[in-house]
Amino acid sequence: MLIKEKPHTRYRRLPLLVAFCTTFLFFYLRFASPSGPASARGLTPANSTLGFGALVAVSKPESARREGLLFAANITGLDITIPYQPEWTDGDVLGLISPEGSTMDRGSALAWLGHLNALRWFVKSGLQTALIMEDDVDWDIRLRTVQIPKVAAGLRQLTRSNAGYYGDPNNWDILWWGHCGDIHSPEKFNDPNLTRYSFVDDTLPPRDRMHPDMRNFLERVGVEKDVRMVHKTVFPLCSFAYAVTQDSARKLLDPRIAGKEKEGGCVAYDVRLCEVCRDLGFACWSSNPELFHHMEAPSEIANVNLGLHEQGKLGGFAGQHSPNIACGARSRNFYTKDPAALAYLQEVVGRQGHCLHDQLEEDMTMP
Repeated sequence: MLIKEKPHTRYRRLPLLVAFCTTFLFFYLRFASPSGPASARGLTPANSTLGFGALVAVSKPESARREGLLFAANITGLDITIPYQPEWTDGDVLGLISPEGSTMDRGSALAWLGHLNALRWFVKSGLQTALIMEDDVDWDIRLRTVQIPKVAAGLRQLTRSNAGYYGDPNNWDILWWGHCGDIHSPEKFNDPNLTRYSFVDDTLPPRDRMHPDMRNFLERVGVEKDVRMVHKTVFPLCSFAYAVTQDSARKLLDPRIAGKEKEGGCVAYDVRLCEVCRDLGFACWSSNPELFHHMEAPSEIANVNLGLHEQGKLGGFAGQHSPNIACGARSRNFYTKDPAALAYLQEVVGRQGHCLHDQLEEDMTMP
């Protein structure tokens, strides 16, 4: 994987921290956890595309977020494909929006076109499945080693199929693994028709570090701490990361479904995706809490609507914590250009699952 990185002098102390942590973790791993977090749980890590045919990022060529996306992927062993995205014209936007009653702004239209472009690439690839992700998403360092194996096992249980890593792809249309909350009422949560699979996941952040909406939802419906669920999709918003099959991608590209704004208007692509799951008979499943969440950064849609541009911003790195993510792979604390430090992070953070945020944050405050 090619990674384009910018020098950042703030991280000049990382090699010293690496030397310290190497000595510390040698003794910790030797005497406390010799087999590492993933193997200790008896889990087999997912492959570099998380069990899908491809991980496909929606990203325009000049996006400042690419650097952080690819760096985080390198640390955690993910292989992300970024299809070329053309510069959208006024004609492209007019071809997408409804001629009457449109409720979509320009920024949302450009984002919608980006998702359709990724879906077209996937259909043309001939691959069986793909996870479409936006280029500002963050994920936990244990996504590949712990979280995905557990979620995939849950889906196989729910669909009663072991025909593939996520069961038989003919049994689902959309897997909504990244969103800003599939939040619904206790009555809906307790509906016998809302099929769900719950499991202990100690990679979840403490409740007091979750987004207030997610924390309130989990407490309101009585979900215990350190429990994640896979359930039939109810009402998620934000299209941070979702999986599709060849059949469902082709359907989404149909102008009558999601290939353009519906008659009467639709404010954004993620809203239409939710409507497709709710109203058009698509078989959709959600991880709750989500596995992917966007890092805290200015909205690209808002920037487009305000006429702002991304150039000059730090290359898509998050603060220490992203919402509902315990140890985000896109933390700016991990950033380095040193090959030895990168190799260390790949082993200790990516493969062994040790979060070094506290040590790195403390190093940043040293005079």
